[in-house]
This record gives sequence, C-alpha cells and structure tokens, in this order.
Amino acid sequence: MSPPMQFGVSRPRPSAAAAVALSLSVLARPGDCRQLLRGGVPLAAVTVRKPLADHRKYAYATLPENGLKVLAVEDERAAKAGFAVAVEAGSFYDPPEFPGLAHFCEHLLFLGTKKYPDEASFDGFMSVHDGSNNAFTEQERTVFYNEVGHSGFDEGMDRFAQFFIEPLFKQELVRRELNAVNSEHQKNIPDQGRRLWEILRRTARPDSVVSRFYTGTVESLHHGDAAAVAALRRYHNDNYCAPRMNLVMVSNMSTADQLLLAKKHFGAVPKGSCKATTDFGEEQAKKRQPPPFDAEHTGQYIRFGTNSTPAMWVMFPMSPTMKSYKEGPMQYLEYMLGYAGPGSLKSTLKKKGLITDLGLQADETSAATLFFVMYDLTPAGATSEGVKEVAESTFKYFSLLKSMPSEEVSSVYASLQKMSQVNFDYSEAPGSVMDAVSDLAGSLSRFPAEDILSGSFGLIDRLNVSMVHSLIDGLASQGPRGASIALAAPGAVTGAEKPTGFEKYYNIHFHQAPIPSDWMQDWNAKKQDAVSLALRAPPALKYVPVGLKVRNETAGLYPQHLSVKSPSSSGANAGSVELWWKGQGTFVLPKAQLRMRLAVSQAQENDARHEVLRRLHAELARQVLEAPTEDFQNCGMSFSIDSAGDGYRLGADGYDAHLGEVVLQALDGMLSPTFGAEELARATRQVTDDLADTTRKAPYQLAMDVVGSLTTDDKFDREQLLAEVAKVDEQQVKAYLASLKKEGLRVQLLVVGNMGKASAEDLGAKVAGRVDRLLSADASRKARVVVADRPVEVRMRNPIAGDANHATLNSYQYGVPDVSERVRMMLLGKMVENPVYDTLRTKKQLGYIVFGFVTEHVDVLELRVLVQGDKELPDSVDTDIEGVLQQFGADLRNMSLAQFSKWKSSIRSGLNHKDQNMGQEADRYWSQIANDGHCFNRKELALQYLEELSNPKDIIGMFELLRRRNRKVSVKMFGANADAALLARPASTTTGSQAPQPLLLVGANATRKRLGGKGSASFYPTAAACSIFA
Repeated sequence: MSPPMQFGVSRPRPSAAAAVALSLSVLARPGDCRQLLRGGVPLAAVTVRKPLADHRKYAYATLPENGLKVLAVEDERAAKAGFAVAVEAGSFYDPPEFPGLAHFCEHLLFLGTKKYPDEASFDGFMSVHDGSNNAFTEQERTVFYNEVGHSGFDEGMDRFAQFFIEPLFKQELVRRELNAVNSEHQKNIPDQGRRLWEILRRTARPDSVVSRFYTGTVESLHHGDAAAVAALRRYHNDNYCAPRMNLVMVSNMSTADQLLLAKKHFGAVPKGSCKATTDFGEEQAKKRQPPPFDAEHTGQYIRFGTNSTPAMWVMFPMSPTMKSYKEGPMQYLEYMLGYAGPGSLKSTLKKKGLITDLGLQADETSAATLFFVMYDLTPAGATSEGVKEVAESTFKYFSLLKSMPSEEVSSVYASLQKMSQVNFDYSEAPGSVMDAVSDLAGSLSRFPAEDILSGSFGLIDRLNVSMVHSLIDGLASQGPRGASIALAAPGAVTGAEKPTGFEKYYNIHFHQAPIPSDWMQDWNAKKQDAVSLALRAPPALKYVPVGLKVRNETAGLYPQHLSVKSPSSSGANAGSVELWWKGQGTFVLPKAQLRMRLAVSQAQENDARHEVLRRLHAELARQVLEAPTEDFQNCGMSFSIDSAGDGYRLGADGYDAHLGEVVLQALDGMLSPTFGAEELARATRQVTDDLADTTRKAPYQLAMDVVGSLTTDDKFDREQLLAEVAKVDEQQVKAYLASLKKEGLRVQLLVVGNMGKASAEDLGAKVAGRVDRLLSADASRKARVVVADRPVEVRMRNPIAGDANHATLNSYQYGVPDVSERVRMMLLGKMVENPVYDTLRTKKQLGYIVFGFVTEHVDVLELRVLVQGDKELPDSVDTDIEGVLQQFGADLRNMSLAQFSKWKSSIRSGLNHKDQNMGQEADRYWSQIANDGHCFNRKELALQYLEELSNPKDIIGMFELLRRRNRKVSVKMFGANADAALLARPASTTTGSQAPQPLLLVGANATRKRLGGKGSASFYPTAAACSIFA
C-alpha cells in the first residue's frame, strides 16, 4: 500500500512535502522584540522554537497596514529564494451550491492580475528565473508556494502579491480553466484510495462540511457561468483578506531585508472585512449541533466493485485532536496500530493470508479527526469471511490496547516522546526551498508562531497518559458501532443485490447497510480475545539513540575510493567491494547515508523470467525482514531493497550507532532469505498486484513505463511479466538464488556521513565476506538504451479499465552527452517548459497533466513532452506537440542576446544549487558512482562551459540536430470508448520531407517487438564523458 495520501487538490507542479528542522532544541530569539526593523515592521514578541544546530534565523511579524502574518527565514544555504502564502480557507468554506469553488479559485489566481494581466506572465517569469510554483487546496487552508533564483526574488514577490491584491477572474479564462479543474477530477476518478476516502467521508451527516466533495467539476461549478463568476468574487472577498493570510519567505537575505520586501509587496493586500477563521468543532458546539458522525452515521458497511487490488478501509471518527498536538495522541495511535513486529496486527493478518499490507492515515481538522486503518487484501481476505475476520481482528486489537496496564502505556508513550525529541533534534531540511516554504506556511496557519517547527514535526512535548488512555478506551468501547467499513473488491456487490446508493462524482454504485448484526453477535459469542487471536501489543521503543556523537572524519571534497577484496573471490573476473567513503560532508549530524548496487553477472539470461525472479527475490527479502527489523526502523533507521534490470539496489540511512548492523541484516536477508510456500505466496501476490493493478499509476506514468520497456534492453512489458509470475514456483526461486551465488555479484558501496574510514572499511569487509563471488565491472551487467534509428509509434488502450483519459508521450532521443552537450540540453529543457505548458495546458486545455522537460534515461538525454487528458485524442495531441516544438524552434532562432543571457542565468542558478540535506548529498555522489562515470566535478565543468557559452546559435544548432535526427518514440494511450481511433492509422507527424515512416506498434503487447530484432539493435554507449568536449 502506498503511504498515506494527502487529499489536497492542486496544480500539476508536484513536489514532495517534508518536515523542516535541524539539530538540538533551543529558542530562536530575533533580538530585542521592542525594536522596529527597517521599514517600520514591528517584530512580534514571540520566539520560534527551533533545533540547536539549525543555522537559520527567524523573524515573525504582523504587517501593521493590514494584519497579514509574516515569517522571514534567513538561510545562507538556501539554493533559491522561496515564498508562500497559506490562506485560512479551503473546501469547508465552499458555498453548498458550488462544490469545488475554493479549489477553482486557487487555479484562477494564476491567470492574470490587474498589474500583470497576461495569463502566462507569472509562469513565464518564474521559468526564466529558475523558478517553480504550485498550490493546493485542503479542507481548511489553501497554500500557494514558489521558489525562484535569488535574482528574481524581489520581482517574483511583487507578481505573487498581486494574486491577493487584484486578480482578474476574466470570464473567458474562468470557463477555460474550468476544463483543467474537471480534468484534474477525471485524473482522480480511478484512484482507489481516493474513492474509498470519499465514500467513507460521505457517511457523515449531510449538513456537515466533512461530507463535501471539493475537487470541482464542470457541472458542480455551473459550467463557469455568470453565477459561478459572481460566487468566485464573493468567495475571494469573504476569505482572501490579509488577516487570514500567512506569508513565509526563505532566502539568503537578512530577515530585516525580507520583512522590508513583505511590507513593500504585501502591505497593499486588502485588509477586507472577513470573519475570523471558523473553528467548525466549536461552531457545532455553540449551535448545539450533533457531530459529523453521530450514532446514526457510524457502524456502516459499504461495498463496491473495483478493477484495482481489493482493499478495505476502517474509519474511526473522533472529536477533533488538532489542539492536542503537544501531547501527540495520533503519534501514539499510529505506532500502536502500525507496528509490524511479531504478534502485531499487521504481521498476524499477513501470516493468515488475509492482507498484503496495512497503512494508516489521520485526517485532523477542526470539525473532526478521522483515523483510517487501510488494508490491501488478498483474494481470501476479500471474501465475506475474510473481511469479517480482518474486521474482528481490528476491533479485538483495540480491546487489547485498552487492556494494557498503565505502566506499559506509560513506558511506550515515554519512549515515543524520547524518539520524537531525538528526531526533532537531528531532523533535516526538505529537498527544496519550495517544499520548505509550503510546509512552513501551512504550519503558520495551524500553530502558534513559536511552534511552527515543532508542531508540524510532531514533537511530543508533554505526556498525557490519561488522554491516550481515554482515546483508546473510547475507540475500543464503541467497537464496530463507532466505526465504518468500506470494501472495494471485484464482485463486492453481487448480481442479485441492488446497489443502495450512487456516488455521482466518482461514478460508484455501492451497497451500504449497518455492519451485519450476525457478525457482531458471532464476535461476541466466540469470546475470543486478542491474545487467542495471536495478537500482542507493541513494546516500548528499544533503540532510541542516546549519547550521540559527531565524528569529524572526512575524505575531503569528494568520496575516496577504497577496495575491499573477498578471500573467496578469484579468477579473471574476480572483483572486490568497490567502497567509496566520504565521511562528514556539508551536514554534520550523527547520521549516515549508505547506497549499495549489486549488479548481476552478464552470464545471467536477460529475459522477462529473470526480471520476475529478481522482483520476487526483492519482495521476499522485504517480507522476511519486515518483522525482525521493525524495532530498528521505528528508531530512526531505515533500509530499502529494490530490484533493477541489472540487479538490485540496497539503501540505508539514519543514526549511525546501529546502521551498519541494519545494513548487514538487510544484506543477509536479501542474499539468503529464509522462506517457504507461505512467504513465497505473499511475495507472489504483492508482485502480481503491483503489475496487474494499473490504477496504482496514472496513464502518463504507464506510458513512461512503455518507453522504458521499449528502449531499454533490461526492461520488459507488464503483460510479459504477469505471464512469467504465474509460472514461477518455489523450486525455481531457490534454483535462481543458488545460481545467483554461483554466478556472483558486483558490489558498489557508498558511505556518507557520521561513519569513520575504519568503520566503513570494516563494513565493506563484512559485506565482502557475505558475497560468495565478487564480480568485476566488466563481468557484470549494465543497462543499455536502444538507438531509435527510425521513429517509433506505439498505439494501445489505456490499461486502466473505464478510464476516459488519454495519454500521449513523445520522447526525442539525443544521445550520451559530454558536459557541453549536457549544458545545452539543460538550457533547452528549461526553455521548453513554459511554451509547452502555456500552449497545451493553459491555452488549449488539453489536460491537467502537461509537461515538457529534458531527462536522463540511463545515460541518454531525451527531450520529452507528455499530455494526459480527455479533451483530444492522442493523434491530435501529437500534432499539437509537434506544432509547439516547431514554434519553439522559430522562437529560438529569434532569441535576442538579452533573452539568452537570462536563460543562462537561470541555468547558472540551477547549477549552483546547494544540497539541502544529507540524502541529496549522498545521491549526488552516488549518481556518479553507480554509472561508473566518477565525474564528481561535473557541476564545476558545467559552470565553466556555461561562462564560455555566448552564442545562441549553439543552442539553436542543438535543437535543430535533435529534430533532424528524429529519434522519436511516441506512446499513444487511448482512453475508454476510443477503439476506433486507436485502430486508425494516423498521418505521419515526423519532421522532414525525407523522414522515414514510423515503426507502428499496436496493442498491449506491442513493446515485445522492441526496436530491431534480436541481436540487430544498436545501443548507445554506457558512460557519459567527464569532459567539456568529448
């Protein structure tokens, strides 16, 4: 099961959310709070609580002109400047007659203001200044967040402030952008997690804000008519007032100068006459209204059919817990229910063959807290008896937690508090400034200023044993009557049954009734308690780090290559553990990051069967290691094991005290997994579900998988892999593992962080001792990319059943670059982003998902354009893409030196990006180790060439070469009810009068044909040049 989802709705500029903080807790004192900073912005008399080693400076203020709250963060390491606004209004504030209006308003603010009326001006400015932007709408807040090169900070702030000063809401743009909102909703419809979440929320009282649909559709927003525009303006006036806005800035500028910018640009945001932010729980109490989920709206069992993996969610509604963030009741509940060690709910149900995974999600709002226990079910678990047993175990487990003695509760709770303190003390920054300002702005709208770091992080400040006792007691005492269950499974509603309801926005025909009384009678009659069901409560955390020390050993600027041989490896192809040790780098913390690549022998067959065996092997390792390593993983250490076309990847990170032990335990579990028929059945089920459940990915992601299987020599298509999974048995897996030991593995290992050279060498020696045969680089496999020596077109159905979305992905191969070519392709990628987005997404409204970018596929650079939506068929979209690229080429030829200089500055900003955390630093080194390039100074070489690059003709020539080569691979996925268009042969869209006709591949199995016959395909080189000119 995927991690808990954030069900906000947003523009298609994705970025990962992460916590913000660094090292031991102190208070960040902004100086004498009685003084005024320059510009007359008074500092508020508060201190921001922050970790001790957090090098950043914070200043919190309220603009006297309008009451807008401001947080300025001075960060000398900031890769870019960032700024965000959280508006204290979201979908709970939608007028009932306009579901999705808050989200629609979020979209429209990007499309022109009185000062900057051009709808593309904001995106265009951000793009040319190495910037990005996004926004999302939650239930009680809407967050707009951005990052931009430092040179664009001042003007970027001005342009951004206009969103909140005087947006245009042009009628013609309202109707056009409504298509994007509708397309976003269409994208969400196949998502099973969202369907389950929506169907359970709708069990709330109909008059409650909790039950509302809030993405928006063409119909729910009245086709963007005059009434909708009037409602938009009212919504903006009623909610977008300065006192309900929270501005956050992060920059290398001083906090004083940042506050000056805030006053300069946001001081003009109207104060307005908005009401105070609503506390929906308090409002219910004042009006003496029942809670969203009273006795009449719980105890429900909802069933509906699905084409996805069977899943069951159990929802436990509770009174709001947001204000109890210092006590961390949700952290306690999540640990107790999510524990995966021996005797846990998760491990017990897995052993019974009822589930493949268990996940948790807590949705906290002022109206209610909704706690979800989310199960991925096996076919046995999806039967009526299976669902009954999973539900019984869940409720009995709560009874077990209720029966825990107070001293045990206190012990577990205290260990969680200690761990939360350690994690806060040594937490790291998110991967981008954009993520940082997004998180901080959301926190500023939720927590007092002094708690914006600790509150969002989940630091447990004080123990309240009676609170967690009361929480568990309430859930256990209410049992099934206080919860609701939703089941999504094939055949969940039988033909003899009539659906009792229809969810119109997600097109779900469902059956809803009270949880069967005979189930509850049976559960009570059995007199089985949790112990008799083999369930045990989790222990207190065992490995909370203490006495952490930071070592100052370092290899210097780049990792040092060390070689560790194994006594058992000999012969012509014998290798060693290729150990690279960096030691301390930019981030001096008591943590380390480890990366390991285990490449298989070239002698191993390169076919779909062996890829399946590698996937099963990796899944088996994860399965058998889950329970034994759970206590480590709950204490700040983690590992991952994944299969790849050329072998395996093992990663680990966390506090260094036990990290080596975790790595070796993971390696042992991978090299020699102990398993039988039961474990293999679970692994086979998981691999099958991952391949068969196409709803786990969006159509455009499935299209990218097709490009990978078509053009990479060690990738195979989904149908081939599914066919092979069905054939594999236990003896074949064991024979494969035996052959793996005999044939050997190439091992590359990187150690970054708080692990000294001697410790790293010792770890390398222990790794070498565990691998029976170590291979050299020449004897191991490496992925290769096929040269598309003629255009290729794949035409196939969207494999997500019933999904109306089409996906079109055009990939244009350039080749393996030297540093100069890489820089020029980076420039092209940056330049093409906005024309693609502005033309295909904003103007033509072809879909919600639209991107143009340059990416690295193994070692090959490719220009890619992708579009997902249901407005136009893929053949028309392909024509549109070619038209955009043709116009882009014309614009390139007319580019002035001044424009070229701006684009160079944008790329310079990107190249000067500083690592934001230890993981990024490790990944940067690892990319050069795993590909055998060892070009650790590539950034410096790129900057050197960029300074020498002075003629736009060099970029024009690069683009013309890319187009002239015409190594185009196009994947066209046709949505539901488009078979006639799928089977029609399109007119060629290849460029040039002498261009060869595309190789046309049709159908789900088209990629089995590959490019060129066996042995006849040509491949790109497997290593990029570490020089400016090759």
